[in-house]
Amino acid sequence: MFRNAPQQFAVLFVALGFAASAAVSQVPPESASPAPHVAELRVFDTSLIDTSVDPCEDFYRFSCNGWFKRNPLPPDQTSYGRFNELFELNRLHLKGILEEVSENLGTRSPNEQKIGDEYASCMDVDAINRKGIAPLQPELDRIASIRNKAELAGLLAHLHSIGARAFFGMSSGQDFADSTVVIPFFDAAGLGLPERDYYTRTDPKSVEQRQQYVTHVRKMFTLAGEPDAQAAKDADTVMAIETRLAKATLTVTEERDPQNLNHPFDFAAFDRKLTHFSLAAYGQARHAPVTGKINVEQPKFYSEFDALLSDAPLKNIQTYLRWWLIHASAGTSMPESFERESWNFYSHILNGAEQQQERWKRCTSRVDREMGEALGQVYVARYFPPADKQRTLVMTLAIEQAMDKDIDALDWMSPATKVRAKEKLHGVMNKIGYPDKWRDYSTLVIVRGDPLGNQIRVREFNAARDIAKIGKPVDRGEWGMTPPTVNAEYDPQQNNVNFPAGYLQPPFFSGKEDDAANYGDMGSTIGHELTHGFDDEGRQFDATGNLKDWWTKEDELKFTERADCMVKQYDAIESVPGVHLNGKLTLGENIADLGGLWLAWLAWQEKANEAHLNVAAKTDGYTPEQRFWIAYAQQWCTQTRPESLRAGALTDPHAPDEYRANAILQDLPEFAKSFSCKAPQKMVVAKPCRVW
Repeated sequence: MFRNAPQQFAVLFVALGFAASAAVSQVPPESASPAPHVAELRVFDTSLIDTSVDPCEDFYRFSCNGWFKRNPLPPDQTSYGRFNELFELNRLHLKGILEEVSENLGTRSPNEQKIGDEYASCMDVDAINRKGIAPLQPELDRIASIRNKAELAGLLAHLHSIGARAFFGMSSGQDFADSTVVIPFFDAAGLGLPERDYYTRTDPKSVEQRQQYVTHVRKMFTLAGEPDAQAAKDADTVMAIETRLAKATLTVTEERDPQNLNHPFDFAAFDRKLTHFSLAAYGQARHAPVTGKINVEQPKFYSEFDALLSDAPLKNIQTYLRWWLIHASAGTSMPESFERESWNFYSHILNGAEQQQERWKRCTSRVDREMGEALGQVYVARYFPPADKQRTLVMTLAIEQAMDKDIDALDWMSPATKVRAKEKLHGVMNKIGYPDKWRDYSTLVIVRGDPLGNQIRVREFNAARDIAKIGKPVDRGEWGMTPPTVNAEYDPQQNNVNFPAGYLQPPFFSGKEDDAANYGDMGSTIGHELTHGFDDEGRQFDATGNLKDWWTKEDELKFTERADCMVKQYDAIESVPGVHLNGKLTLGENIADLGGLWLAWLAWQEKANEAHLNVAAKTDGYTPEQRFWIAYAQQWCTQTRPESLRAGALTDPHAPDEYRANAILQDLPEFAKSFSCKAPQKMVVAKPCRVW
């Protein structure tokens, strides 16, 4: 996610949601199909509370045990929580839309034709199975046909455009030195395991997972028609190449620092450094204006890539490319055997899922990934009234005002740096619900009954659209997430916050519930995204999105000292037996969680004072302050498999949800006061951490 240049440092609130893309004619709300029947979701829900648990000992279990009892972990999920509840509700809404436009063939708009026919093609699994691997054969033949390494540039350009990210990737991105300029970004790619240390760690579990990965690659080659002995040999070849690439790749922690990815070059000069690969030929094949300035995120990786091309036999490189083509295609466009094997390794072995999701769920998510704004425009018309957008805007402005006052109150920041911090805060652009201008998909061709062809054309369309941005003004109105997404985002290079329509509803936000609940839940999310502009990554970008140091040295040292408190706090947490969290990897999200909740608290306190709220009065047995904290904790009610917790501790910049509740609240004495918690109770710590 973070390796794509346009979204390089777009910080997501949770690792959930649909991907992006698309345009469609609006469907009036009155024409909507009936919503599916689901249990009512609440922002503050007393039925989820377990009063047998002391809130001062384990506030997460106090707030969520009722939810855990009601929601056993589904076999097709690696984790399941409040975000999944809403995600699945939104997916049911999308299913209704897609079934409608896939069946009513005579009354569809052009975009409804596209999303409807793509969904119908994806759902026709019998036809996909009958065709077998034949639809992919022309692409396999293309790889087999090259006769020398000079032809690799054109071949890789094509493979990258259809989603096979072998070796490296190229995309458009805002220049770190001048955020108004879009230039080519070249990144490191080509690893089939989640990140580089999966190839290098020597503990027994990591060794076992590498063996399982080689077995998976072998099985995929066998499904593609190779004899088993040849498939085994080819799997070893893939592992050898990927291990070599991995050793030249930055760690996930190193990749979090934008300074590590800022390596500007003149295109022609960098091209001359690669003695065995022509970037010029590659760029020409991608139809990219690759002249002048480029950014090479990991120069060391490209040196190793060049050396690999020098000494690896062509047939080994072709084997690796064949794997990446199969790997990138092994979803709902391919026979079930391919998709099932891919699920078995990535979802079952690595993350513990017990059952593959139903076909309609996979196909619905696919259409949202491919043409998300076409589908999202219909979704918004049916399920997101304008009043919800306005309520979110009012809350966002209130929390921004709270941050303005909080900056004034900081005792560790100098007046000069405060001025620059406020410049950045006042420059934040708020994007709520959906884009002002919908994406145009009029030139995309979707053919009913051709799922793999559709997938290739969609990927080519989106890749070409991205490359076309190079050299043009930055489109600050563009969205990176689709409207139904249950997620939120801060983009430091554009200095904007993004809250999709799909997220702005119960159990996270409701016009029917009180401010205490809404500010504790959605308010903390809004504050979280704002704080990302000032976390260990975001603080390195100025008000206009340039990677520029605007801090005094003394203030930078004070920030680092406070941030180190949180690094140590989370390093000490053992996510699963033998695996601790990585405090540096999760630092940005932890700072944002803590700062966001604090800002929401300040904003709500201001609102409560203006309304002369009786803070001692109880509703449903709890004071407004207590409702604020409970609503915050209840958003994190989540069941997670041990395998997924282990994978997350190694790769996820977010801490597990239990600690996004308890560890954050331990750092806020205001919480302890609301529940009369005192040391040595576990929810009270002697030296709480605080950055913002």
